[in-house]
Amino acid sequence: MIPSTPGDRAGHHRRGPAAAAAVRAACIALALAFAPATAPAQAAPAPPEPCTSGWVCGWTGPDYTGVASFVSQDMPWYPETTAYVGFNGGTSVWSSAGTWRRGGRPWGWCVTVYNGTEYRGQSRTIRPNQGIARLPASFGNIHSNRFHACPLS
Repeated sequence: MIPSTPGDRAGHHRRGPAAAAAVRAACIALALAFAPATAPAQAAPAPPEPCTSGWVCGWTGPDYTGVASFVSQDMPWYPETTAYVGFNGGTSVWSSAGTWRRGGRPWGWCVTVYNGTEYRGQSRTIRPNQGIARLPASFGNIHSNRFHACPLS
């Protein structure tokens, strides 16, 4: 059975130091539990501040720096608000979407990001617990995203 898609939460949020430490520990435990045997080609170093499980996080700076924004649902476009500046003006992105096993095989929620609205233009697909530390200048910024189930092996 495929689990439900990431929730319908979207926007920007902040956590206190204790909550951030708890989230960081939970993300590390999940990453270790579901880590693939070999690193895929697009693997990038993890962000210093973990992206909460079930979310895709975008940052205004390279290497997961600057202002962060968070989404957990398909977004055909991002409103021009500070809540989405990490995507509209973003240069790095990380996926903490979920993983599961089906028929003995690992699966996950991959996210495809697009440089155009309405899922158009150039795209990059990001597997769970992976990211793109520096989006190519030729790609520009992320203007829409879509989650989809994908095999991880």
